Amino acid sequence: MEFKNKFIAWIALLLIQTMGMAQTSGAITLTIKQAEELFFKNNFMLLAQQYNINKADAAIIQSKVYPNPEVTADIIAYQAQDNAYFPTGNRGNFAAGLEQVIVMGGKLRKQIEMAKLDKKIAESELTDLTRNLQLQIWESFYTLHHQQKIIEKYNKLLDKLQSLIESYEVQVSKNNIALKDLVRLKSVYVKINNDKSEESKILIEEQQKLNILLGTSATIQTTYTGTEADFYSTKPLLYDLLLNESLENRPDFNQAKLEIESAKMNVSLQRKMLIPDVTLRAGYNQQGDAFNNQYNIGLGIPLPIFDRNRGNIQAAKVNQEQQTKNVSYKELEIQNQVLAAWQNYTRSVDEYKNIGKLVNNDFDAVYNGMTSSFQKGNVSMIEFADFFEAYNEAQTEVERVKKELALAAAQINYVTGINNF
Repeated sequence: MEFKNKFIAWIALLLIQTMGMAQTSGAITLTIKQAEELFFKNNFMLLAQQYNINKADAAIIQSKVYPNPEVTADIIAYQAQDNAYFPTGNRGNFAAGLEQVIVMGGKLRKQIEMAKLDKKIAESELTDLTRNLQLQIWESFYTLHHQQKIIEKYNKLLDKLQSLIESYEVQVSKNNIALKDLVRLKSVYVKINNDKSEESKILIEEQQKLNILLGTSATIQTTYTGTEADFYSTKPLLYDLLLNESLENRPDFNQAKLEIESAKMNVSLQRKMLIPDVTLRAGYNQQGDAFNNQYNIGLGIPLPIFDRNRGNIQAAKVNQEQQTKNVSYKELEIQNQVLAAWQNYTRSVDEYKNIGKLVNNDFDAVYNGMTSSFQKGNVSMIEFADFFEAYNEAQTEVERVKKELALAAAQINYVTGINNF
């Protein structure tokens, strides 16, 4: 019965894994929030880092354990007087002892406190890893989206050019259009197609990065709407408020402060190490030094004459000073990171709003008009080619600005340690 239950459980697990693999293959469409949800479920680095907290819990358990007692036993292996091996009875001797170290000076309590603090540090490290990985997700997600939109626009332009080239080839064969105009049109096609090829390489790289972060092998189609971009550009952010959020929520800053606390505890522990531990002894000796069947009790205390733990105390003090400097450095670093992120975000918002005014639906209307005029022969090949390339660059710039805005918002999240967006 037990084997049957195990077999059914194994089959169920196999089916779940197969379904999971099926879900991660093929193509999926994700928003940034859906990507983050997938990240928290599947990211292997995050899952591995969580084990450090489990190890810290184990260290707390171990720190509470008292030293084991020690039992000793002795018998005579060889008695030369009687030429006897392992003699027993009155001709032999048996001795046994029991020792127990009594930890003094509150050292055990201090070790428990340090173990608990180490767990807090491990939790801060996990939070900081999450913060760094989330930044990587945003960067890869929006870079991938930028590449996908660029490729999409290139494909539309290339389809339009291909249609024009085919119609021009017919006209050239009838000697209605000069061959040089067809060659010029094909040159524009080759130029845009080469640009598309270069952008496709970046797309493949970003797809791979994002897949690893999200723990999937699926082809990801990203979603980034104008509404989301408008949200990123309209949220009021004040530098002083962002700085306060950073100093309060940044896990790396919290970890630096915990390191100071840990260093202070270590100084206290090293000083307590000066207090000698007491060893209690009890023993039995069949043929004792003074009497037969002798029972003894004893007490052992090391005298701190030569080893006064001065080196360890000094090292602990130096480490405390070092951690204090690290916190000051980290605070200065955060101030500058927040300022740079806020300035970059403000610049990105201004750039997004400006390009939204300049590059709008009028561009598409002019593009359609230019294409129609070109087909009717009202616009020269040079004019059309120049406009075509300019239109392509403008559309590319719009996508770049949208990407930079999203990345600036991601940087705000990163430097503050909380999700402002």
